[in-house]
Amino acid sequence: MTLLTSGARDSRYTAPGIIPKGGDTVATKIKQIPKGEMVSSNAWSYKIMGRIQKSSEVLGTAPVGTVTTATNTKGCTFKLYLKDSYMTLGMNCVFPNGEHARVMSRPTGYAGKFLYTFETYPGKQFLWATWIGIQIGRKSVFGGWTTVGERSRRGYGNFHYPDRYIQHTTKQRKSISLSGDVNANEVVWYEVNNSRGFVYEAEAQMRAQFLLEDEYRLWWGESTMRDQYGNLLARASMQDEKGDDIVAGDGWYQQVLGANDLETSGTDGAALYDDFRDMTKALKKKKNRISGNSWVVVTGTDGMANAHEVASSRFTSAQPLVQMVTQTAAAGGSEPYVGYNFKKLNIAGEQLNFVENPMMDDEEKFPRRLSNGDLAKSSEYYFLDLEPDTNGRQNVEIRVRGRAGVNRNLVYLWENGMTGEGTPTSPVDAKAFHMLKENLLAVFNTRSCGILKPPLTA
Repeated sequence: MTLLTSGARDSRYTAPGIIPKGGDTVATKIKQIPKGEMVSSNAWSYKIMGRIQKSSEVLGTAPVGTVTTATNTKGCTFKLYLKDSYMTLGMNCVFPNGEHARVMSRPTGYAGKFLYTFETYPGKQFLWATWIGIQIGRKSVFGGWTTVGERSRRGYGNFHYPDRYIQHTTKQRKSISLSGDVNANEVVWYEVNNSRGFVYEAEAQMRAQFLLEDEYRLWWGESTMRDQYGNLLARASMQDEKGDDIVAGDGWYQQVLGANDLETSGTDGAALYDDFRDMTKALKKKKNRISGNSWVVVTGTDGMANAHEVASSRFTSAQPLVQMVTQTAAAGGSEPYVGYNFKKLNIAGEQLNFVENPMMDDEEKFPRRLSNGDLAKSSEYYFLDLEPDTNGRQNVEIRVRGRAGVNRNLVYLWENGMTGEGTPTSPVDAKAFHMLKENLLAVFNTRSCGILKPPLTA
């Protein structure tokens, strides 16, 4: 996640010593957090502008009162209870079956139940079963356009405020102590640009552990500041051994969960082309741009192998691949290379870029396996919308706690004891190394991201 939010889009660029074809290089060093993008509190509130038009829920199981009869010159009138007063006088509403009816009077009633009078167009007879009953689940109407008469006095409108989201920072710590004996001999030497240095083996391991833990939290961490329904809590759900609140925020998975969740439909939990197509169509409907969008699809080795097969089969079924091989006089003939590297899949005018996350292949961290032996976590697909919005803000960002002169992105502290090296600051025959970080992950448009994973029965 850290590399993705920093601009890396290919798994090979995250491995040291790899130079892309053509001799160019890709910098994967994490960029410095700008001072203006740090968060000065343990909670960050940001606004997301959603829809500026919405539907109204229809209450009940039948119209209110009597429905008049439509003629070839005039429509029928009928009354319905709506849950809100969002539909205004003069609004022509579209019903689930595609038919229209105009709001003929101001609504009457109270909060949660408003009575509306509608009139259809000539020859259109309202029937609950065909106009509203065909909609599965929540019944609704949507405002299409307004019509007014001569000398109309005014129009009506609804103003929408952005939704406000609150995400919390998570504090993480790790410490280690090196005795004087260890300090004397256990070091790892390295060389960079003809300069040599060393690092303590224990310190190197701890740094790696800390970064792995932070990466896990950015993906799958859970908040202590919300209840099971996502509502903000007045106090953290956990307290430490001193009784202080443990404030923690959600990772990417918990923020996106419930927005676009699909289960794979292939044998043994494998994803099919139809699964990728269905997810792409669902995500595309939540984007502002009609076509040309791209998603980074993060998966494990098993998921990447399956995606490769899906893309390969899709490509070769549309147009056969032809390989030109030059024959040689060598015994046995020339040696053609078989196979291609399919990492991108274009669907419905959009593009999916598959990227491997090696953490999803950790069988000790994620031991569950599918019936075919593949790791379940390695077979999951996370669809990340990383494109910037119209203001240039990237959809997924890591924000750090801090202010002017304070940056808690990664804080180090060395404490030197009486080890025989340098000036001691404590009487203990050991060195202590401490690390602390406090940051948060913000997904601004969760509805343009999705999760595709094997069912629990696979």
